[in-house]
Order: sequence, then C-alpha cells, then structure tokens
Amino acid sequence: MKCDNCNANFTDGVFCNGCKRNMDFSCASISEAGYRKLGPERRASWRCPTCKLASVSPKSTKAPEVAVVEPVTMEMVLSEIRCIKTQLSKLPELLEDVKSIKNEIIELKAACDFNSAKLENLDARVVDIENKVLHIQQSDLNYSNDIALLKRDNINREQWSRMNNVEIKGVPLKTAENLFNIVECIAKVVDYTFPRTQVNYIARVPTHGSKQKSIIVSFINRYIKEEFVAACRARKHITAKDIGFLEDNQLIYINDHLIPEFKKLLTKVKELTKQKGYQYVWVKFCKIHIRRNDKSPVQIISKEADLNKII
Repeated sequence: MKCDNCNANFTDGVFCNGCKRNMDFSCASISEAGYRKLGPERRASWRCPTCKLASVSPKSTKAPEVAVVEPVTMEMVLSEIRCIKTQLSKLPELLEDVKSIKNEIIELKAACDFNSAKLENLDARVVDIENKVLHIQQSDLNYSNDIALLKRDNINREQWSRMNNVEIKGVPLKTAENLFNIVECIAKVVDYTFPRTQVNYIARVPTHGSKQKSIIVSFINRYIKEEFVAACRARKHITAKDIGFLEDNQLIYINDHLIPEFKKLLTKVKELTKQKGYQYVWVKFCKIHIRRNDKSPVQIISKEADLNKII
C-alpha cells in the first residue's frame, strides 16, 4: 500500500475519514500505539490534522447546523418512567439471586474449611501410620536378625552333636550284616585299629536322593574319631573289595558326619573353589577348610556369607 501523502510504501497505517486518504503513521502525525488506543469507533471517525484544521477554520462560510429539539411531552416522560419502572421491577429478583449466590459461597467456604480440616487430620494420620510402618519394618529387621542368629546357633548345636560321628558311604548293603565287623575291616585296611568299646553306636541311615544307606559310627573319644578319619584319607582309595566284597570295586568314602546344611555348603564350596583354582578343600572337626596352594593361608568356611572369601 502507498501513502497518499508521501507515496511511500507501508504495510500498516491510518485512513482519514475526512479526506478519504490512506497515510502512514508518520504523515498522519500519530503513533501506532496512540492510534490503537483510540478504539474501533474513534478510529472509524478519525481525521488527519489537515481535515481537523479545516473543520475549525474561520474562513469556512458554511453555516453551522442548528439542532432541532423536539418538544418534551407528558407521554414521553411517562414512557420513560414506565421503562425505568419495568427495569426496577426485576431488582428484587436480582437481589434474591445475589443473596442465594452469597449463601452458596458461604456454604462452599464452610465446606472447603471442613475439607481442609479433614485433609490436615488425614495428613497427620498418614504421617503417624508411616512412622508406625517404619517402626514395624525396623522391628521385623531386628526379628529377622534374631531369627537368623537363632537358626545359626541351632545349626551349630546340631553339627556339634555330630562331632564324634563318622559317615561311611559306598558299603554295599546285605542281609544279616555285622556293622562292627565292616568298620573293623576298614580299620585294618587303613592300618588304624581301636577297641569296640570306643564305639558309642553304629547304624545304617538313609541317604537323601539315593537308595543306598550310609553307615554312621559314633565314637566315644573324639580324637580317636579324628585319627580314624585321617587314616582313611591317607589311604585315599578304599573299595568294597578291600573289605571282603569280592569283585566289587565300588569306592568307599569315610568323612565327618555333616548335617544337610553343611553338606549343601560343602558342595557349593567345592564348585566355587574349582572355578577359582583352589587346590585344597577338606573337612576337619566338622568345619570346611580351603587353601589355594601350599603357600596360601588356610581359610574356614562356616556359613553362606563366607563364600565371599573365595576370590
């Protein structure tokens, strides 16, 4: 668009209602912000400074227009009064609506205050419950620790009760067998004899996961038991044929009598030490011993947590 005053191109400007010309803001002598503030009606009737001066110039010969005032009649006055009365007739109804809205606002405020108090009470109860839960969790942790300690003590006591026992596996089962004779035959093979009076009891017991039954020998003297186990280990290989079972090369194993928990732990220790390159794993005094090599110190594994020692 071109300004009709300076012929310059512009994108936004004003339109004079007097001379019917489009002008930019500079030629119109008005700022863009000032023009925007005029509002739609005043902008529609806006006139440029030239047209404004022409309208008030004393050289104008045009006679001023004289407004024609119509006479005021009684009917006109009554009509206006009736109109006002009609509008005022709705005022009581509006007042009632205002009162109703005011009462609803009061009730809403009371409900908000009530709910706010309830929420504060609920927050306090939630905090109290959270504290109780934390206390219960701490108590459960303490109880769990206590139970673990009691369980550990019970395992140790049960294993301690077997300290004098030897478990013999691999001896074939036959009818009318004499377990004392079998144990004495093993003692002769390993070249370690002891009197029968040192045996507290001897019996066959089922083996978990197997149809075979182990022989449990309970010694009165623990040191004789340890010497007997050491002599058997020194022999390394003992077969059923060595103790009178002809043509039966089944291996016989003589070890400490471990409780199931320690047997499971021993299996894990053997697997882990094999992976880590340990050379020695053995049981003595019902305790699991490990040693990486001849120059390494001996370590004792007595619980699951001790598996971390195997590195």
